[in-house]
Amino acid sequence: MTNLATTLESTWRLQEDEGFLLSDPSGVEERTLPDPDVGIGWRLRWMPHRELRANTVELERRGILNPDRRHEILIRDPRDPSGRHCFLCKENITECNPRERLIPLHLAGRDYLAGANFAWIERNHFTVMAAEHVDQDFTSHIIDAMVDLYRQSGGSFRVMYNGPQAGATIPWHLHYQITTERFPVEDLGDDSRYPTMLWRVDTAEASAMASDWIGPDPEHRRVNVLIAGEVDRPTVYVFARDRRRSRAKSKGLMGGFEICGDLIYSEPDTRVIFDTATFETARKAIAEVRPED
Repeated sequence: MTNLATTLESTWRLQEDEGFLLSDPSGVEERTLPDPDVGIGWRLRWMPHRELRANTVELERRGILNPDRRHEILIRDPRDPSGRHCFLCKENITECNPRERLIPLHLAGRDYLAGANFAWIERNHFTVMAAEHVDQDFTSHIIDAMVDLYRQSGGSFRVMYNGPQAGATIPWHLHYQITTERFPVEDLGDDSRYPTMLWRVDTAEASAMASDWIGPDPEHRRVNVLIAGEVDRPTVYVFARDRRRSRAKSKGLMGGFEICGDLIYSEPDTRVIFDTATFETARKAIAEVRPED
């Protein structure tokens, strides 16, 4: 294990012990639904702790959110219609979440910070955010930074990029999601059997593949990207997305975790879906956000 991977995993355990994480990973309910047509097992997870993300009183009670934060000094992006401060700017994290332990990184020539996601989806789930406030839009730097991060972790941490309105709910600050957990899509044998548009390519082809998809319609076209596989020759999974098809009836917003085969349920009224879903339910959810060819 590399020094970075060791640092990340030990920081995750420390943040868990300190109560910064909203729940204990050992208590997650999980269902795996083998799909004979696609050839993988869809994974469903029940994670009610994620509903606490918007519960300011509870976050303050737990010490995750600073009750004495100074709202007037927080950095806000003028394009955010909600007027919220940017959750990924270091200055805001220092003021609002002083217990979050940030790990400095240097990826493909730029500075980044990694912080444990307190409303985590996967074990060892970190958000890796650019040190400067720059947009989430796809550029050639994205793949270079993802590959650099993957290799620095020794292949221990899968790296995911969500395009704006395709899973990234903070489109004005560049960031990635990383985790040590394997995604269902990694067991796929034939790309054509996957219910949405997917290209598995090597690192040399990935940026051009994503750009070729986005280029003809940059207003609507997006990508989700996952890097996994052998550390010396990682596989890049490029998922074609369209911001006009970002939600599924049985799931709601479909981000990178969902598009890779992990369907996360947390709202009380979705418990019945978690309990009764079949592999057809999971497959249909992904198919519903498939862009038009």
